[in-house]
Amino acid sequence: MLQKYFDELKRADWTSSSLFDAETVVEQSKLFAFHPTVRELHGYVLDDENTSNHHFLITVEPLAGSVFFLSHDGDSRMVFESVTDFLDSVRKAQAEGLSVSDLHPRLSPVPRDQAALANFIHALHRQECNDLIVSLLPSLDLEDLPLLQLLANDADFFLGEAVAMEIEKRPSKALLPIAITCANHVHPQVSVAGSRALRRIKELL
Repeated sequence: MLQKYFDELKRADWTSSSLFDAETVVEQSKLFAFHPTVRELHGYVLDDENTSNHHFLITVEPLAGSVFFLSHDGDSRMVFESVTDFLDSVRKAQAEGLSVSDLHPRLSPVPRDQAALANFIHALHRQECNDLIVSLLPSLDLEDLPLLQLLANDADFFLGEAVAMEIEKRPSKALLPIAITCANHVHPQVSVAGSRALRRIKELL
């Protein structure tokens, strides 16, 4: 998987100062090995735009081959389905004088194997890797209602807030019970986000 990325990088007919070469990818990835997100996703750091934010190649299933954006002070999430999509965006950003993050899709790619992703999130939940779960919620198709209900009711209010925020972005009538749970949450950070999600769903009714 990593070799495939290096091969695509070699075939590119352009260069970018932000992208690491193969040796630097390995060196820098070792420096990030302490980070829980990088560790759980078996990530390899691909670039440095001098912003303290980095793109990582995910090598653990079920997200293997996709590219994750690790943000220092913003929302970390999966942003590209493949290294090909990532490199295309790097090339376009360079040509237009932009940052790659300016070309991130508004919504994260949604993997086909949602059952495997749900199992992965359940495993992370048992390990209390809640920060990573928050980052992976944008990659769910929001059809696993029991999983969403579990997260919405968790003692960690950041999980409930993240669920509500995703419902607000992608409302559907089926998500009404989850939105109600969030809107009735005891923590205001969840209830406020839940109320926004509830309004978005009611617009569909």
